[in-house]
Formats: sequence, C-alpha cells, structure tokens
Amino acid sequence: MKKIAFVLLALILFSCNDKRGNYTELDEDGNIILTQESKSILEEIEKDYYACYDGKKVGDADCIHFTSEAICRFYEIDDFKNGDTYESYKVIRDKIANLTANWDYVGDAGDQKALEEAQDLANTGRAVVALDPDKNYHVAVILPGNLKKSGTWGLECPNSASYFRHKIKAYFNKPLSHSYSSPKGIKIYARNE
Repeated sequence: MKKIAFVLLALILFSCNDKRGNYTELDEDGNIILTQESKSILEEIEKDYYACYDGKKVGDADCIHFTSEAICRFYEIDDFKNGDTYESYKVIRDKIANLTANWDYVGDAGDQKALEEAQDLANTGRAVVALDPDKNYHVAVILPGNLKKSGTWGLECPNSASYFRHKIKAYFNKPLSHSYSSPKGIKIYARNE
C-alpha cells in the first residue's frame, strides 16, 4: 500500500512538473511504465542510431550524437544541443562532470540509496544520467520506471537507455547494469531545475 501511495504521489508531482505531461503511466500491477509517446521517442532514436551505423564503423563521426539527442528529446531540455545540432557524446561527460550544465552529483552507482534516488528523480521528470567521469565517454540515460535487481551488480538498478559508443548496440527499458558491467567508478548526476 505504501508503494502504491508513493507511486501515485510521484505521478501527480511528475504530471504537474512535466512539459509533455505523460512520460509514464501505471500498469495493472501499479508499476510505473513509459507511455507509448515516450517509447515512440526512444524507438525513433534507436531506429535512427542503427540506420546511421548501417555500413559504418564504431565511432563514426556522423553517429556520435544519439545519447545527446535522447537526453534532450526525452526530457525536453537543450543542454547538449548547439543550435539545431545535437552534440557529441564526449561533450556530455565534460559538461556534467564539471557541473557546468546545471547538473548536480547524486551519488555513486555502487550505492543503493543513490540508485534509488536516481530512479525517484527520473520518475518525477528530472533528467538523470550515469557516467564514468574519469575513464570513458559512455553515458547512460536513466528513464522513469522501476528498480530491477541486477545479478551482476547485486543491487536494485534504475531503468535506463543507452546508445553505445564502443559497439553498435542500443537499448531502452533495461536496468542500468545493462550499460556497465560494474558500478565501480560510475557516477550519477541529475539536472537541477
């Protein structure tokens, strides 16, 4: 009962704060799920991602903007756009890790409370990402949804999307552990509003 009350409160707050008004809905079991409109945005970006890489190599300069596009289009922000162009995935890490793009540090991905906070923030319409500020430029987008147990991490992980830069593979609606083999070094950031 407590979970349902929290979910309903989160959805009310989310619908009041959100520009699009319908990122999520509840399924018959009371779980938060993405609306068809939200899924359509992510499906379109994923389709464009694979079409861009058709016949090209990993890291091709034409195909390195999809993470920026996903963050900006899904959460309706312009933090990673330059005019009408979405910026390279490399810009995301540098802007966020230096906290120059209106983003706040939430916590380490190895901390269950930080993972829970990341999911809660995404569920209320805040843009949330996970990245390694020291090692590479891969960024995963935290999506609204529910925490799911990860056998590899041994933690409950938030829902996520990813457009990989080191292999031609994309996904959405999977736990954050699908993006990183380990939570070690992964930091979570949320856009302040």
